[in-house]
Amino acid sequence: MKKKQHILILFLSLLLCVWMIGCQGEESATEQPENVEQIQEQKDEIVIAVNVDGSSTQLPFENVWMNRSKFWGSLIFQGLLIADENISNVKSDLCEEYIISADGKKYTFILKDDLFWHDGVELTAEDVVWSLETFFKVQETNGFVKKGLQEIQGVGNYEKGLSKRISGISYRGKEITITLLQEDSNFLTAIAQLAILPKHCLEKVPLNEFAMCDFWSMPIGSGPYKIASSEDNKEALLVVNENYSGRKPEIERIRYKVLENPETDYFDFALTSDPLTVNKYEWNPNYNVVKTNNLYYRYLFFNLDERTGENEKLLQNANVRKALMLAIDKENILEEIYGGAAFSIDCGVPQYDSWYVEKEEASYNPELAKQMLLNERFDFSKTIVLTRYSMDDLSVRLLERIAECWEEVGVKVEIIPVEGDSTNKLFVEADWYDVALKNLSAVDYTEWYYEYSSDNQLWSTIMHNRKEFNILIYGIDRAAFAHEFKNLYSEIQLLENSVVYKIPLAIVPQYVIYNKEHMYIPEMTFPNLWYHYDLNIADWSLIKEDNSN
Repeated sequence: MKKKQHILILFLSLLLCVWMIGCQGEESATEQPENVEQIQEQKDEIVIAVNVDGSSTQLPFENVWMNRSKFWGSLIFQGLLIADENISNVKSDLCEEYIISADGKKYTFILKDDLFWHDGVELTAEDVVWSLETFFKVQETNGFVKKGLQEIQGVGNYEKGLSKRISGISYRGKEITITLLQEDSNFLTAIAQLAILPKHCLEKVPLNEFAMCDFWSMPIGSGPYKIASSEDNKEALLVVNENYSGRKPEIERIRYKVLENPETDYFDFALTSDPLTVNKYEWNPNYNVVKTNNLYYRYLFFNLDERTGENEKLLQNANVRKALMLAIDKENILEEIYGGAAFSIDCGVPQYDSWYVEKEEASYNPELAKQMLLNERFDFSKTIVLTRYSMDDLSVRLLERIAECWEEVGVKVEIIPVEGDSTNKLFVEADWYDVALKNLSAVDYTEWYYEYSSDNQLWSTIMHNRKEFNILIYGIDRAAFAHEFKNLYSEIQLLENSVVYKIPLAIVPQYVIYNKEHMYIPEMTFPNLWYHYDLNIADWSLIKEDNSN
């Protein structure tokens, strides 16, 4: 009997094994692909590529007062006002309404009810006032915004440390009042670009550590999306903010991602100025490529800071700077790297603008450049240290070609990339390099020229506190008629070309690339994505797969 039982048990065990093997085989036959998680992401969320053109190795979260940081800042933060896609027109954002006095000097902003930060803390008028005042104490801030807020009463004394508060800013309950010294047409545009930040998260951070503090690794705002998770500065998940004061977006999840392989990895949305990337996706039927309406400069600037060690006086001579400009084969370099997409410039006003002034010939002339260096007794034994603000492949190639041009006229060059925060390294710890390659995404030409102003805290040391541009910049800010702008821009262009503090290279178009098969974006003109404007994000949606068949 026992023997029969053993045989029966053995038979059932074998049967069970066969059944299990069969099940495993069946599961193996329908096994999901290795990239199932990525496919799931595609269905449930949009993926924003940080580095589709190899331009970055980490997430873009950074000091939002320098810029709104390539689109993410508009998802996470709000301002008192928000601009439309033309940047200059504004409407209410955090405020329920705003009132302008008859003389144009007094602005009253009334905050909405029930405003909250992403962490659940109430957003109050105190946060707004703290943001405005702290903005003027932090060195790394956007020049366009700062210039547009300079007419606030009491800012001058506050910046000089003569007062503890800005006298022209006050609040009572939900009502914030800002008084200007005189009417300023740029004020509303500037205030719409200022992100309001949470006082309770940042008030104890030392001002000299503001741009580099831990807050920026996972920033807290009040915008339509909040950061749910962030991993190794390579990937972050943004989800809809349930406390958002505006119309909530339909897309519930956005994944910001550093692609492991930009050539093949999936993404839904990206921003680039790389012509090869643009060309690649223009031929891809699943994607739309849209040229943005922006002013994106590429240029070199000379470090005239007296702390620059053994080379501190090497570049103080304007003729030496001119010679280095003449030594750059700009046209061929731009054609080689951008394939004709970039527009060569020789000052802040591009040649296609009616305000551009024809100047003396300043094209590529290596023979003249070398002779000028010899005439100025340039020390060819010294080494010019070149660095770059951006880490993308285009910047690397551009800098390498510029170095080759200078070496051809006998100048020794060493390229040292920035390590760490670029803004801090270039403008605060500025004693280690001579010339830097930088980009500027500007609202208008005044932003380019404001870098020359001695009032610009970030640039004043690099420019060695030069003041010759101040009067012209002041005049442009207050000009009201076309002929005034024409005359002032003519003067400032001629001055710029005589001193050569910067070597303008190009205006480079930027493009939005998005997956039209997976996401719907209403027809719109994408402006400068470094600035805060109404993305109409609530109208963006995912395109669901039709499984009815």
